[in-house]
Amino acid sequence: MPTSKKAISALCVVVAFVTACHSQKGTASSKAALGVQKPPFSLSVVPQTSHEEPFGGSIEMAHNKPREFFVVLTNVSPETQPVWEYWNSWGYQNISFELTTANGKKFVVSRNQEGFTRNFPSTFLIGPGEHQVYAIRLDEWWETHPSLPKVAETSITLKATYEVSPTAEATQYHVWTGHLESRNYKLTLRQW
Repeated sequence: MPTSKKAISALCVVVAFVTACHSQKGTASSKAALGVQKPPFSLSVVPQTSHEEPFGGSIEMAHNKPREFFVVLTNVSPETQPVWEYWNSWGYQNISFELTTANGKKFVVSRNQEGFTRNFPSTFLIGPGEHQVYAIRLDEWWETHPSLPKVAETSITLKATYEVSPTAEATQYHVWTGHLESRNYKLTLRQW
């Protein structure tokens, strides 16, 4: 059966169009898949007390010996993950908090700037399903922005943040870089 040149041209245009559409669609979904990577960690807060508190637990903030609470970084990936140790400049400020008071005012709680006299990059390895537990004491080594009014006891919402900046050392030591937040925790903040 003879085929006309017009029919062949039309068929080539349709095939080229469909191929180009599939190619562009594949590229767009590949870029989308590459751009959205799930962090290899989850982050949670374990307050000082939990059962008898009306807001689900409490934390303390004081210049001298407040009770500690814990931030738990859990490796949810199938591979061992290195993280910066807390004592060096790469890991010293990885954890911070967003504190929201009952009237909706937000405060950032973070470690004070520190001048390191002895410093080198070192990591801790967290196996799949395992944890790195950070004991947190909100003492004179922590600051709030803006300044937090001193109230003996108040209800707050607290969210922990784990953030690691990209650096040459992070690439060299294969440390994950990015921003991770815990869920919001309704707690009682005690200051003294």
